[in-house]
Amino acid sequence: MARTYPITIVDVFAEAKLAGNQLAIVDEADTLSGEEMQAIALETNYSETTFVIARSPERATVRIFTPAWELPFAGHPTVGTAWHLCAGAGSITLDLPVGPVGVEFVDGIGWMTPPEVTFNGDLDRETAARLIDLPVASLAGDFPVTLAEVGPRFVLIPVHGLDALRSARLNGDLHAELLAEGLGVQCVFVFSAEAYGPDADFASRMFFDSAGIREDPATGSANTAFAAYLRRERGALGGVVVDQGVEMNRPSRLYLDVGETLRVGGKVQPVIHGTLTL
Repeated sequence: MARTYPITIVDVFAEAKLAGNQLAIVDEADTLSGEEMQAIALETNYSETTFVIARSPERATVRIFTPAWELPFAGHPTVGTAWHLCAGAGSITLDLPVGPVGVEFVDGIGWMTPPEVTFNGDLDRETAARLIDLPVASLAGDFPVTLAEVGPRFVLIPVHGLDALRSARLNGDLHAELLAEGLGVQCVFVFSAEAYGPDADFASRMFFDSAGIREDPATGSANTAFAAYLRRERGALGGVVVDQGVEMNRPSRLYLDVGETLRVGGKVQPVIHGTLTL
């Protein structure tokens, strides 16, 4: 007998529909095995798919899968799933493998209070430049190349302006080699202090390997690491706006609250609701 599950697709960190980062949310997923969740995530083939295991008005137990593995935490799945569960109003706590993460909706923006970011040292600039197929001179000198972890592991690479940002490409062979050496470069976050317009502060891109080299149109966990990095390097900046996904034709906007407590926010747009049949 076929098993059916409600499934919803939303665009996260999107100012309008058909932008931002797509997310599939599977409800009533307590009867799915981990292997089935992984297969469904590969079927949707989005950066992440979430599975709601249990829920109440105030809390929900959620698992997050990429097409290749399970994640303890990720930003756009957290904000998008929270929006789905509380209809974009009020607040809810998601119990994730990394621990509880709260999301509060204020004036249409879902504000996530993420887990603590751990910094794991710096990466030499020559290796960082090779990793994104750019000359060393394309890297900006006023920020360090830093390794950070907040569930996923990131390398944060500053570049000089939008031309360098647009030219960046992940060197898959070197990426695999560095991972094999144990370096925390699972996800490669490239940013520029030259933004796409006067209403943003930074532009960014994020590359990773999940069943092949991918680019992510909007990455809440990477921007969580970036917010902590900005606080470490520049102090409490207050509100910071980051645009991502422009090169993919999936323009995304992330709002960072860089203060004593870090928050990452964005808007969510519902797109599809249907039934998953197994």
